[in-house]
Amino acid sequence: MSETVDISEERLHAAPALRVCGAALAVLPEGAVWWEMERMLVVADLHLEKGSAFAARGIALPPYDTRATLRRLDALIAKHRPLRLVALGDSFHDQGAEARMSGEDAAMLSELTRRTEWVWIAGNHD
Repeated sequence: MSETVDISEERLHAAPALRVCGAALAVLPEGAVWWEMERMLVVADLHLEKGSAFAARGIALPPYDTRATLRRLDALIAKHRPLRLVALGDSFHDQGAEARMSGEDAAMLSELTRRTEWVWIAGNHD
């Protein structure tokens, strides 16, 4: 006897649930955590300007890592409309990242931080 299994499109793409101290969190495939009850998006290890840090040491990496990360953040913010975004650390690859960031990327980061409250937590790279 065969059984019908509900594998709707919505269910296939549903984020796994995680409970921390009773709080229901969704682990997003984009590499973030969404806390619906608080309308909070949590990210970590963005490593903005990692490519330019490596390039300065002669290691060729494509210089698009910051822009790609900012675009993913932009899409997450547009989709979830968080009241607060928490960056858990290592947001910048090193102390010189801000100086190496292109004007366009800096403007995009500034715009993202205007759209929602950001909480920056320093990591060992920041």
